[in-house]
Amino acid sequence: NYSFGDLIECGETQESSGIANLPKQPDSYSALTELAENILDPIIDYYGPIKLTFGFCSPELAKMILGRIAPKLDQHAAHELNSKGKIICPRLGAAVDFLVEDEDMLEVAKWIEENLEFDRVYFYGKNLPIHISVGPEMLKQVTLMLPDKKGKRLVPKTLKKGDLIAKVRVIPDEQALTGAKGRVTKAKLQVNNSKIVYDRNKKLYDGG
Repeated sequence: NYSFGDLIECGETQESSGIANLPKQPDSYSALTELAENILDPIIDYYGPIKLTFGFCSPELAKMILGRIAPKLDQHAAHELNSKGKIICPRLGAAVDFLVEDEDMLEVAKWIEENLEFDRVYFYGKNLPIHISVGPEMLKQVTLMLPDKKGKRLVPKTLKKGDLIAKVRVIPDEQALTGAKGRVTKAKLQVNNSKIVYDRNKKLYDGG
């Protein structure tokens, strides 16, 4: 199964840049090991292979992805320090984003909530990676990242314990919704075309 080394060497930016992305704080290694053993290993044991999309993020790596992370909230930084020697993320712990391919990530999130001890989970969609962390608080907090009315940015909505499935079911899957609308439009066209053909043939038959 996974180790802290896998959490260091994952993610598009790390892979494309080849940056070492090594933790400097011993507590970061401990937190990453805890994340691998207590979160990822049980998920793999239950679901099989998973895909890591973002793991540990060193200050050097963070500089390459500015604008996409919130340092003080982002547990991907683990226990690392900034240039002033202060903890980057006060939440501490460690975090990873992962995907179970060919699985409904809503069901994965539900299984995690019911079976694992974790700090925070961020759910982005049924076909998108889940963010999960461990930390000193271990809140078991689940947050939905919902698109705003204009669909331009994601707005966090933290759920009460046990609300995950009930809340997520009302969120439309945009891709599925678009596909469904397309199928309805196509079906209407087919009905209209069939009616036109029927009316034309009926006139020809009646005019015999």
